[in-house]
Amino acid sequence: MRLKYTVSDSDAGRKVYGILKGELRLSDTQIKRLKNGGGVLLDGQPSFTTRRFMQGQTVEVDLSVSEQPPQFPPEKGELDILWEGDGLLAVNKPAGMLSHPSRARFTGTLANYVAGYLLDKYSDASCHLVNRLDRDTSGVVLVARNAHLQRLCAQAIREPGACKEYMAYTFGWPEPEDGAMDMPIRRETPQKMRRIVSDDGQWAVTRYRTAGRWCLPEGKIAQVVYRLETGRTHQIRVHSLAAGFPLLGDGLYFTDGSRALSEKLGLTSQLLHAGRLSFVNPATGERVDIAAPVIREDMLSLQEKLRKIGKTSIDI
Repeated sequence: MRLKYTVSDSDAGRKVYGILKGELRLSDTQIKRLKNGGGVLLDGQPSFTTRRFMQGQTVEVDLSVSEQPPQFPPEKGELDILWEGDGLLAVNKPAGMLSHPSRARFTGTLANYVAGYLLDKYSDASCHLVNRLDRDTSGVVLVARNAHLQRLCAQAIREPGACKEYMAYTFGWPEPEDGAMDMPIRRETPQKMRRIVSDDGQWAVTRYRTAGRWCLPEGKIAQVVYRLETGRTHQIRVHSLAAGFPLLGDGLYFTDGSRALSEKLGLTSQLLHAGRLSFVNPATGERVDIAAPVIREDMLSLQEKLRKIGKTSIDI
């Protein structure tokens, strides 16, 4: 992928570095790699970043020069592609699949399969996940073909106008039905992955609305739609537990009641689905709205059981 900028009258006399950093929005690390690899071109010729522009000149950068060698092997695998364009790809991650390789699992992850797909389609493409989901969470994962787009998109999905929407089934009904959970989160201990709500944690806000409610002999179930204002690890799961309506199927954040009902329903992973991601595409300035249908069997099976029961006073 290449970026190009033509010098205007007002740009004359500026250094190449200023355009790379400003108008082309490259990081200092990328600029250094591009410069060392000969990836910065002025009128088609390699250029120092200290050169000054003259009117009408064109600076071009070859982003493939700044890419690092892949840290994991590309693989063939089935992908549910939701949207593709402008160096970006959105896929519907199934529950039970790791988003990215780890020390314990180096193959068979979503990133391995996406890298294989991109390598087949684009010879100069790399694989950079913009957002990640827990292994047992399904839904939208956005991928960039280079580190430059990854950095810009990571910023874009954190902007106030962006929307990260999730859906879950919970044990217990939220009270009130709609609201916001504003509770700081930190690690339970430095050595543990588990998070807790604590006054000395990082600021975290989750907005929610109740979409459906059901009464079973074993307890109450709610369908809850969440919107993240911050992106802390396990944020929805931690907040929901602290607020009294833990996610069904969650083996890390649970109560005795939620675990008992989850076992009765045969649920072995949290029923959490990233259903929508909306943001302004930094490559085009256009808004992108990506929706991921629920395809996981455990959630679809519960939906069917609840449909037969019939919902209570709140419409889905």
